[in-house]
Amino acid sequence: MIKKLNLEFSSKSMVDEFGRVFFLNEKVYRVISPKHEKNCSEMLNSNLFKELFEMGYLPKTTISNIKIEGFNLVLEHEKLLEIQQHEWSFDMLKDVTLMVWNFNLICNKYGYELKDAHNLNICFRGTDPVYVDIGSISLREPARKSWIAFNEFLSSLVIPLLFWSKGLLYVSRKLTESNFHRMFTIPAQNFEDSGLLSLINGKSKTYKFSLLNRKIFRTSKKFKLISLSVKIINKVLFKISKRTNLINYDVQYKSLEDFYPFDKIENLIKELKRQNHSSQWKSYHSNYYIKGENIKYSERFERIAYYISQNSEIKSVLDLAGNEGLFSLLLAERLSLDRIIITDYDENALNTAYKNFKGSPHKNVHTALLNFMFTSSLKETALRFNSDLVIALAVSHHLLLTGNFSIGAIFDRLKLYSKKYIMVEFMPLGLWAKGSKTFPEVPSYYTVEWFRQEFLNYFELIIEEKLEENRILFYGYKK
Repeated sequence: MIKKLNLEFSSKSMVDEFGRVFFLNEKVYRVISPKHEKNCSEMLNSNLFKELFEMGYLPKTTISNIKIEGFNLVLEHEKLLEIQQHEWSFDMLKDVTLMVWNFNLICNKYGYELKDAHNLNICFRGTDPVYVDIGSISLREPARKSWIAFNEFLSSLVIPLLFWSKGLLYVSRKLTESNFHRMFTIPAQNFEDSGLLSLINGKSKTYKFSLLNRKIFRTSKKFKLISLSVKIINKVLFKISKRTNLINYDVQYKSLEDFYPFDKIENLIKELKRQNHSSQWKSYHSNYYIKGENIKYSERFERIAYYISQNSEIKSVLDLAGNEGLFSLLLAERLSLDRIIITDYDENALNTAYKNFKGSPHKNVHTALLNFMFTSSLKETALRFNSDLVIALAVSHHLLLTGNFSIGAIFDRLKLYSKKYIMVEFMPLGLWAKGSKTFPEVPSYYTVEWFRQEFLNYFELIIEEKLEENRILFYGYKK
């Protein structure tokens, strides 16, 4: 019997009366509140859950034999990778939005609905989004015609996707990162009143004519004659009744449901496309490596993959600055790894990687939008993505010579993300591009001896090998 006080509960499992998630021996469990035990057992054996499991929308779930003080029912869930909402690319967000929509439609078939439709209940199985909070599935009230969480669905998923599709990336990212989509404690901070809707829908303003706070009609244009009449009539009524504003003709923002009706939202989501925009590392792999349908991997990639294949301790790989995921594709095709994570801060490249692996047989490959040098909650992020091997190929010269990062700071990050092993390349010619006849000047300290010594301050060296004219591989493990 394990005492409740000794459990490591998930920091995100706070307000669900259905039960709470906890972690034990690197596994994921959920204790079910006694008053929901019967309901939970019935749902687990229902056709609703059978369909949701078959669609892959829920984590694989079984009843556990673990005994927890104060609880009779404990579930064990499939362990999935948590890729947070600010780490999603456009197509990841779009797929999450469609999955949540379809999830709720399936619930409706069986008389249920999702009561929570925000973006915090999502994990990924490879490139497939999964809804992880079974406690958010609730019985739908027969008299209710609308989805109880429809406004939240629009606010946290659809609206950010709309902004992104219109090229307003900064607004979209800020909305996606926020956990507070309707801040009622601050005036005019919901979407309808904030003015944000005017950025994506110029006709967001309406004028409501009301008598004693009862709506009479609404117009999209403010008529001066009506406005003037309301002012005069209110003055007269005030003299008679001493009450103010008995009649109103004021600006009002429509509700989100008025702009985005339930019966049209699915087609709207499907039709949204990501705007084509330029970025520094867009199509880097496509331009330099991928030629036609049959990919010919470089000898350098082949060599690095060989070293990984020879180490039986490596079961998970984190590919930092992995661009479109070409090297990770090689690993997925050749090796039997439990997990591969591709990260990059270039959304163009990362989104391409996601689309390349979407629908592929490689369900062990994940993608995450990440600048591993600049990320909030660094230790928490590193813990989520922590892997047996961290690789950073052809990136150190940009960090050192363009970004002016300290080499110690770079190795600190690589060490933090790694469980044990590290592979990083040094470019002795600096920012020189292959085939170029000009050689950019490098600082006097920038030598392979300097890089090696710094590497040895953090790692034990296994292999140092020159793979190409401007690529020296350093392979080691954490001290």
